[in-house]
Amino acid sequence: MERLYPRAEISLPVNLNVRFENIEAIFNNLSADGALIRSLSRTSRDKMVGKTAILTYDLPKYGVFEHSAEIIRGKKSTYALKFQNLEHTQRIKLWNYIIENLTDNNNCPYCGEQYDKRPSVCKNCGWKLILNSKGYAKYHEKMCLVKKLHSMVETQDIEHIKKIISFIDINILDEKPHRKLQGFVGASSVMMDVFSKIKKITPTDFSVLIQGETGTGKELAARAIHELSGRKNKPFIKINCASIPETLIESELFGYEKGSFTGAYKSKMGKFESADEGTIFLDEIGAMQFNLQAKLLRVIQESVIEKIGSDKITGKNINVRIIAATNQNLKVDIVKGTFRKDLYYRLSTFILNLPPVRDRGNDKVILAKYFLKKFCREMGATKTFAAEAIEAISNYEWPGNVREIMNKVQHSIILSKNDHITSEDLSIEHGKILDADATFSGNIITLKEARQLAEKEKLMEALIEFNYNISKVAKYLKISRQTVYSLKEKYSI
Repeated sequence: MERLYPRAEISLPVNLNVRFENIEAIFNNLSADGALIRSLSRTSRDKMVGKTAILTYDLPKYGVFEHSAEIIRGKKSTYALKFQNLEHTQRIKLWNYIIENLTDNNNCPYCGEQYDKRPSVCKNCGWKLILNSKGYAKYHEKMCLVKKLHSMVETQDIEHIKKIISFIDINILDEKPHRKLQGFVGASSVMMDVFSKIKKITPTDFSVLIQGETGTGKELAARAIHELSGRKNKPFIKINCASIPETLIESELFGYEKGSFTGAYKSKMGKFESADEGTIFLDEIGAMQFNLQAKLLRVIQESVIEKIGSDKITGKNINVRIIAATNQNLKVDIVKGTFRKDLYYRLSTFILNLPPVRDRGNDKVILAKYFLKKFCREMGATKTFAAEAIEAISNYEWPGNVREIMNKVQHSIILSKNDHITSEDLSIEHGKILDADATFSGNIITLKEARQLAEKEKLMEALIEFNYNISKVAKYLKISRQTVYSLKEKYSI
């Protein structure tokens, strides 16, 4: 039978206190998680089994130990104990003592497999067997926890396992700087499906069309696809087709040659050329003017770009993966005649639909907690959501989706007056946005307090925007660096 801890055959006095009755006993064997003892007192076995005992014993070289244990079974005067509440330092000392007192140096102390000479790894149970090596105790404790986690997860259904994995992603892996889907989190079944599709599409070079409402995380999805692909070390270039004037978008996308128009004093590289070997993300593709769509179609079909004013007939070959995003129904735009049907089918080799937050179940709370943790870390704050804030987050529809959650959480950290963020701090209550009158009802503040609140909020926004670069913050706010430092101290930032 495989054990999680080796056991040393020893004879060592131990005192048990069971319900204020002291019982003298001797250890028959000892491990880091339990032991077998032989009672020297005349005590009924039925009175012992199932009870909690306080153990006291003097461990040679390591001093006096005192901790609790559960008496799990007994036979005649011999009892099996399961240790409880053993501190980490005590466990390490106990571990070292057991290793020093193992009598059989050849057999595996976990499964009993027999060897002429003990190997570095047991071929039967897989445990490493260099027991006295540096760091072994830490390795052993970690592997025990992994085995325990595995046994617990193994009994769960698929949906519960998905939630466990998502929880690990959000609360543990996000702490690592190399996390690939940073900020793109969720545990709902619809988001598990999104994550699964992203993992399937990343190894390919297919064009991807991401569809979803404003604020659902289309850019985050595009970055995740890029960062998990073979192009991750190449450029990721974003262009918002709705924010650039029609007269400039062609030159922004494809570049221009010197002298091609008034003001073109030198040649300029376009976004597609800048993204060569990497990924270009065309946000709000539905806003692209119709005549420019034909030129984009040629780029997708032939992997060739032509700069404005270029006299080269062949153009320049490029290797770019195209990811487009829209919050519009492009099929409706095709019927209206504002979007090319052939371009749609080229862009939509793979379609990724991002659900709105209102359809993601408990992801509302997961996202809010994620951003609270993220912004508190950036601001050096320590805050949690009050119970009624969690309820309000769950009941609110979040029409602005993930972006609205980010904004409200960030502002709530600034506005909250204590460590617990309320629904009032979030400006939502029972699924509704609080209006100005409701916000200040019964909580009238003075003009001075209002000015200070606005001053603190503006300072925090600037600090976050410029990553706490004091010089840039001072320039942006048009105040001196010393004033920035004074305001930080004033508001304990």
